[in-house]
Amino acid sequence: MSGVPGNGELRIGLVALPAGRQISASYYSGEPIAWATVQPVPHPGRVWADLSAAHQRTGLVPFLLSGLDGDTKRPWDDGEFNDPETISSLDQLDARQVLASGWYDQGYEDEGEDEDGELTALIAPFSGQFPGLAPATDRQLSPGELEDVLGSLPPARIGLTDVARPADVLPRIGWLGAANWHGPPLPIAAVLRSWEDRFGARLLDIGFAEIRLLVDRPPRSLEAAQRIAAEHFAFCDECGGQGLRDISSIAVSLVNAPIWTFWWD
Repeated sequence: MSGVPGNGELRIGLVALPAGRQISASYYSGEPIAWATVQPVPHPGRVWADLSAAHQRTGLVPFLLSGLDGDTKRPWDDGEFNDPETISSLDQLDARQVLASGWYDQGYEDEGEDEDGELTALIAPFSGQFPGLAPATDRQLSPGELEDVLGSLPPARIGLTDVARPADVLPRIGWLGAANWHGPPLPIAAVLRSWEDRFGARLLDIGFAEIRLLVDRPPRSLEAAQRIAAEHFAFCDECGGQGLRDISSIAVSLVNAPIWTFWWD
C-alpha cells in the first residue's frame, strides 16, 4: 500500500477500520494529506498499536485525532493544514540546534539579563546556556505497562498518512499547531526524530496546537528527568498537559511517565 487511502472503510491486516475520508490541505493546494475515520473508534490505543506494527508493510503511520476545545472539527474537518513539507530537508536539521534556539527564544541568553531572577527560577537546576541533549534511556516499559496505557485511552478518531516514521508525520500533513513558535513543522519533527531514537517516543495524538507522544523508555529517576525536562522547556510553551512551565515541575511529571504532552500558544 502506498499513498493516502481513499474514502470509505479500510482493512489493514486484521484491523478493520470504519468509514473514513481523506483530509486535505485546504490552505493551499487541497491535496490529500491523511485519511481519518469519520467517527471515534473504541479502544483506539490498541488499534494504534496494531496499525503501528503493520507500518513496515503498509507504509502508513497511525495517529489519534484530537482538536480545539475537545472537538476534532478544527483542524481536521476544516482542513487547516499547509501543503506537505519536504521531508528530506529534515536530514539537514539538528535537534540540539533547534532546542538551543528554543532555549534562547524562551528569553534566557545569559544571567546578566535576568535581573529579577524569574528566568533563573524557571530553568533551575540549570543555569546559563542550553545544557545540551539528555543521554538515551534503555529501560523499556513492560508489555503490561504498555497495555495499561494504551487500554486507558478513550474513544478517538484514527488517522493514517504515508510516511517513513512517526516523527515525520507533522511535516507530511503540513501541521500548523506550532506555527507561532518554530514556524513550519520541520524543526518540531527534527526533535521528535531525536526523541524517537533516544527514548522510543512515538507520535500518538495530534490536536489543534497540542501533540502527545507514547514513550517506550521514559526516565526512571529525577536526575535523568531533569535533563529531558530542559529539552521540553525549550521545545514548547506548556508541558505535561498541566500547563507546566518550569523545569523542576516538568521533571517531576516525567519520571516513569509513558505519555509526553506538548502545547503551543
